[in-house]
Amino acid sequence: MKIRYFTLIGIWLLCTSAKAADNLHNFEDVCPNLSAPDCSAKLLKQQSEYARYSTDWYFITAHYLDLLYETTNLKPLKNLTEQYLNSGQTHPVTFQTQLYFYAAKAFDIYNEKLKAKEYAQQALKLVSATSESFPNPLRMVEIANLEMVFGDKDTATQMLNRLAQQYRKSKDAKLQHEIYGNLANALYSQGQLLESIPHRKSALFWARKLGFTDTITMASGNLARTYQLVGQLQIANETYRDAISNFNSEESPNYSIFQLRLAEINTALGEVEAAKQHITKVRFTKLLPSHLTLYHQLANKLALKPTAL
Repeated sequence: MKIRYFTLIGIWLLCTSAKAADNLHNFEDVCPNLSAPDCSAKLLKQQSEYARYSTDWYFITAHYLDLLYETTNLKPLKNLTEQYLNSGQTHPVTFQTQLYFYAAKAFDIYNEKLKAKEYAQQALKLVSATSESFPNPLRMVEIANLEMVFGDKDTATQMLNRLAQQYRKSKDAKLQHEIYGNLANALYSQGQLLESIPHRKSALFWARKLGFTDTITMASGNLARTYQLVGQLQIANETYRDAISNFNSEESPNYSIFQLRLAEINTALGEVEAAKQHITKVRFTKLLPSHLTLYHQLANKLALKPTAL
């Protein structure tokens, strides 16, 4: 697998891209204590109540796009971002940046590399321009994230290390979560998995300070995936189980992805019955393309018929 975000920063370990800073807002800010499906329904209802491209419509739509990204619903995110980018409408710069950023990630995941790079370049131009006018550390995280995925990984790592040092005394949980989560992703992308683990732990610490369930779940899942990749399977198993316990809905794609990883881990540990229990909870229609091969490999290895899944 982006290991929310990225990424998951959230989707770095979930696919091949990394989650960035969330454009200075988070869908859970407007959906406190709601599950992702309930939040989706609420946002779509609110969106329908406002004139298209009005200020309120942009506010709600931006949060809806965040929801799709944070919960790894990347196919509708890909379709919507392309639709809005091709609408002929001149969008506010913040919304335009968000569209380019999410389009770059979604198209990259679905292996449309040329379009992904084009969108990333547009996002980088806009983020760089707004950062010069309105310096903000979250914007710098976004620039580093784009460098990590579409540019120079060393540059991205250096930028994030500087931000971690510069803001080491900050109590801003969102900023710290983004810095350390993306720094872990940067190290991961360069094969430094063991070195990334302390930063994964820091990202989880700050996610808990934030208090958003989906953010905590993704941070736990990213840490679990890193443990799995370095061969620490027992602690990976425990960490994934902890992440699974935080889901509000089994409809989340990440729920199926985490169950798939638990099936993979338990198969490697020789815990066949446990592996079967986990894989039967996977909804293959929720998986990203990169996971379907693993899903079928495990099903065959565990001698499970498709009807049993």
